[in-house]
Amino acid sequence: MSNHSEDDEDDYMSTKFLETAQEFESKRQESYSEKRKRQLREQQAKAYIKPRAQLEAEEREKGLKKSIGQGNKGMKMLMKMGFKQGQALGSNKSGSSGIAEPIQVDLKLGRSGIGMDSEIRKREREQEEEELRKRVHIDPEEFRNQMASKAKDAQLMRYINAAVSICEKLDEENQVESNILWTLKPPPPPETASIEPEDADQQLEKKEEEDEEQEKAEPKYPQEDVDALKSLSLNDQLTKLIEYLRETYFYCFWCRAKYTDKVDLDENCPGTSEDDH
Repeated sequence: MSNHSEDDEDDYMSTKFLETAQEFESKRQESYSEKRKRQLREQQAKAYIKPRAQLEAEEREKGLKKSIGQGNKGMKMLMKMGFKQGQALGSNKSGSSGIAEPIQVDLKLGRSGIGMDSEIRKREREQEEEELRKRVHIDPEEFRNQMASKAKDAQLMRYINAAVSICEKLDEENQVESNILWTLKPPPPPETASIEPEDADQQLEKKEEEDEEQEKAEPKYPQEDVDALKSLSLNDQLTKLIEYLRETYFYCFWCRAKYTDKVDLDENCPGTSEDDH
């Protein structure tokens, strides 16, 4: 009995339920809002006027897709010479049986000369291929490491710039006229402001005067010492500046605070590195 009842059950994968739903949808009366929306859509479709360019394109495509009939003058001339509809035209010396359909029309919209479009496409294709050859394929992990390294170096440069500025300020307050650590200050970024032609010479003379005054004001350090200092890694340069500030002025770069003495520095400063803070 149970097996017979299971066989009588409707198959939910059959099309019976879809047919029932479609029949119900056809018999169901539209609500006022649905009827109003349908009427508005129909009115908009009737009132829409296609642009002239779109109408021309549609008519052109329609004409190009239509096969040449027997009423065509050219077709009549061919048929008088023995041609039959569906027969191919063209030389068959190269093994081809000719063409059964006319050559497709390639509409030219621009004002360039004949053949220029294909030449432009050829140049664009060659340019794309050249760019693909020049493009360097970098491993994603290597790229991420490079970007992380650049960001870290930029941060270290900012730290060094700030540390040199603090060092200069404290040295000047304590009548220190020169310090080789000042040479670690990164050069300022180049000015992007445009210079008028008549002021270019004045700006150049002013820069030369400033360079001369700076050379007179700053003592000359042995070039070997300066090169050795600048050849250090950014981490080591920052470490030298931080150690100088701590040992000379009891100043902690990470705390941004100056302590009274070494005992106060050792007791209240968390450590010498950024991680300690």
